Amino acid sequence: MIYSISVTAGLENIARQEINSRFGDTKQFKIILRKPQRIVFQYSGSPKDLLALRTAEQIFLVIKHFPNMTRSRSSLTTIKNSLSRFNFKEMLAGCRQVGIKMRKRIQFRVMTRMSGFRNFQKRDFQQIIERSLIDRGWQLTRSGSGIDVWAEMHGEDAYISIRLSKPDMAQRTYKQTSVPHTLKPTIASSMVRLSQPQPNDIFLDPMCGAGTILLERAFSGRYRYLIGGDISKIAVDATKKNFGRQHQPRQFFHWDAQSLPIQTNSVDKIACNLPIDENKSNLPQLYRKVLTEFERVTKPGGRIVLLSMQPSHLNKVLKQQKTMKTRQQVGINVGGKRGRIFVVHCY
Repeated sequence: MIYSISVTAGLENIARQEINSRFGDTKQFKIILRKPQRIVFQYSGSPKDLLALRTAEQIFLVIKHFPNMTRSRSSLTTIKNSLSRFNFKEMLAGCRQVGIKMRKRIQFRVMTRMSGFRNFQKRDFQQIIERSLIDRGWQLTRSGSGIDVWAEMHGEDAYISIRLSKPDMAQRTYKQTSVPHTLKPTIASSMVRLSQPQPNDIFLDPMCGAGTILLERAFSGRYRYLIGGDISKIAVDATKKNFGRQHQPRQFFHWDAQSLPIQTNSVDKIACNLPIDENKSNLPQLYRKVLTEFERVTKPGGRIVLLSMQPSHLNKVLKQQKTMKTRQQVGINVGGKRGRIFVVHCY
């Protein structure tokens, strides 16, 4: 069967690497198409396995891919004719495997996305999908109790898909509480993957906020120790609440990352979402102080992964650090704003 995942803009390669690491060594899996914010692949295993992907925003089962869409309304006729003949048996079985409950008369609603100039409007696209499924005996509903059918048309490609994941998949069930500027878990998971986690890691987030990066590291596999801290007592309390009693050993501290009470050369990996400062004139000094501390506490050969929403300032300061070398930069979209993830090696 054909599936697709949606991902945060800029993290497509990291999501592809996660899929390959989980399924790439089997004959059940093959990537078909990679596009901005979308990876389409063939997978013959259980669709329930796909729900474990941590870099994916949403998981979709692709009913039909239409590769040669034009501006003409004849594109809508092509879609209508195809859906009128489509055999939904295998698709419905996949929905049941992930726990989607269906009545004898299937309830559904349609979400539509369309870009580019067409000789028809988005509502025409939506109505043709709705009418086609109603003609097949499905029941249109405006509530969230039915199947979510996603109809998308971008460029020459159109996809009709069923959303297999829950709407809040990307938010995680562990998020009991939050703080301002909390990092999206899928971005945190991507940062953890960029740190190349190992079972013996002493892993530090010195500005941990609500603990999202630390939790994603805990879920990524074995580690030796997790350490987190923040200048905000509210943030430290939020981290403790989100962790609960799970994921030992770990420690959380109320501290200032500009002066870390941690021994020199004692940490293997650091991952951190650097703070946003509206007064950009303060950033170079802040970055210089925290990077000096990160450099001090990280072991030679260690790795530091930093997200900055003001990357030009961070890039300048990184170039001044004697034993730190930027090995990779990943541009991403965070809430409609451009940021960048820096992967830094320590020597």
